[in-house]
Amino acid sequence: MINTIDLLTDQKMQVTWDLNRRCNYDCSYCPSHRHDNWSPFPDLDILKKTASFVLDYCNLLTSYKKSYNNGDCSHQRLSISFTGGEPTMNPHFLEFAHFIGEEKKRYVGNYAGIALTTNGQYSTIMAKNIVNNFDFATISYHAEALPAQKKKVLENIEFMHSKGFDLKVNVMFHAEYFDECITVCDRLKELDIKFIPRLIGEQEVNSSVAHKYTQEQLTWMKTFWDEKNNKLNEKDTVKNSEVSADKKFARQVGRPCCGGRNLCITNDNGVEEKATFIEHTKFKDWYCSVNWFFLHIDTQTNSIWHHQTCKARFDGTRGPIGKIGQTDMILKQLKENLENKTMPIMVCPLKPEQHCGCGLCTPKSKDLFKFKNVLSNHIDDMSIFNM
Repeated sequence: MINTIDLLTDQKMQVTWDLNRRCNYDCSYCPSHRHDNWSPFPDLDILKKTASFVLDYCNLLTSYKKSYNNGDCSHQRLSISFTGGEPTMNPHFLEFAHFIGEEKKRYVGNYAGIALTTNGQYSTIMAKNIVNNFDFATISYHAEALPAQKKKVLENIEFMHSKGFDLKVNVMFHAEYFDECITVCDRLKELDIKFIPRLIGEQEVNSSVAHKYTQEQLTWMKTFWDEKNNKLNEKDTVKNSEVSADKKFARQVGRPCCGGRNLCITNDNGVEEKATFIEHTKFKDWYCSVNWFFLHIDTQTNSIWHHQTCKARFDGTRGPIGKIGQTDMILKQLKENLENKTMPIMVCPLKPEQHCGCGLCTPKSKDLFKFKNVLSNHIDDMSIFNM
């Protein structure tokens, strides 16, 4: 059993920003509170004011974090990633992207990147604009889409890659389209395009959007990630990747880091191993640093969160840390905690049966002493914490 996770690569602050709820897809595994085809688009002036808050908030936190300058950590200390819904549907999308691209120049060290999470279903003109205005994109390949839609998505991926644009493809593996998804991965590998194969419907077993998989399908996925982890640890032998017949859901075999980050996991015997796929994903009551690596803006609900899926707060509950109209208050509280050396420590509020999703990659431990050790790898001044 593992007791500690540390983050080895890509340690920047990651802001995810839901620009709008509207989407041109209706995937079976995407819950209704994440997409629709009718919600209004946000006011551009509100988006601009919120962008200023985001930069001020992240400026404060990252000024206390170590500067990374090795491997694929690079100098970049902040990434703001627009998501949704489908963010490219927003009529203000490109204008706002240009605005925040100018605003980021006042960020500490200018090490801020503008990213996009999208389903890739847009015109070639939009693809060209993304190449010209963004630093990075995560494009999700959804097998449930219509054949013409999927064809256009793959065309956009290849076009953007041919322009030297930095992108990654999340191939959303679907039980009914499993072989198709393997073919897509093979094509991306052939083109040397980064990709992450992900099982859809990772929610709990009793969820209406959970998806069942065959033993062979789960074994394929586990083998893929075992080989990745094996390569990270420079091992010659691959452990047995067979999945037991009683497992049918994605959560039962573990989860990859959706950003492809490299982690260091430590077990109860003190043995360390590198990984990008974690089999144990339940962290109830673990000490966690998710607030130092993530921030989530939900324009549709006018709310700000430490993280969009775990929704953790410092008081042990789950929910937003405030409204978009309360940004001054949120910023003031953060300044006071840092300056008065009363910065709280996050404790995972998830129920024992709940799994960690995106955010699994942030440094965490079930032991406070070990947590302090891994956190000190990322924070310059540990005296700021109230612990």
